[in-house]
Amino acid sequence: MNSSVIVDDREPPWMVDRLKALGVGVAVEHLDAGDYASFPHGLTVGIERSTMPDLLGKLTSNRIVDQAWKMVDAYNIPILLREGAWRRGVSQHLEYHDPRHPESDGSGWVTTGWAWSSFNGMMRDLGLMGLLVWDCPVLGGAPEEIATIVESLAKDEHNWVRGRQRPTVLTIDRQWRNNVWGLCAFDGIGPKVAEDLLKYGTFAEIVSLAANAPKELTIVPGFGIKRAEKLHEEVTRRYGV
Repeated sequence: MNSSVIVDDREPPWMVDRLKALGVGVAVEHLDAGDYASFPHGLTVGIERSTMPDLLGKLTSNRIVDQAWKMVDAYNIPILLREGAWRRGVSQHLEYHDPRHPESDGSGWVTTGWAWSSFNGMMRDLGLMGLLVWDCPVLGGAPEEIATIVESLAKDEHNWVRGRQRPTVLTIDRQWRNNVWGLCAFDGIGPKVAEDLLKYGTFAEIVSLAANAPKELTIVPGFGIKRAEKLHEEVTRRYGV
């Protein structure tokens, strides 16, 4: 694999080690949304990783709604990766597999207080918000799943995902919209990041900083050093003679 991914600095070190062992280029940075980010074909892809106990905790506290909106705002392709196996129990409640759990049965299944229909209904709601819900059925298998996602999306045969329409920008200011569109033309910049950049400076100032002092752009939330270096490479590259 020759793909790369940014890993949030709150993710466990073993995830970083496993991804590197799988041949994925890894940079560890603080992400404002999601646990993993990659930039295939100029798009932003964010992955939020949750084991079933983590996900149920987020559903109970309603934190998942805030996380979902942040993911949808920050990334062109936001993904919730559910890690582990689960099923509908005979009591019509959600069960998940974790033999280490003290309340697991003889086969390693844990019965939750969540009705199967309620859980699936909330998952559908997340999908309607724009969050893609993908599964990793093997507990502990997230590194392999993430590596597969990142590598697959980076392949040339997936460059059709770049052929999307210009991003929707809700504004009556046509110049502001055009500036947002202009920044979105660069790899790794979506509408939310473009708008945050323009709050920091004009389009010309952003391009000038990208060319001459790209690290200064990392003051903008969600714009890390890898994105800054990529933008610097794009705006300073010469074509032709």
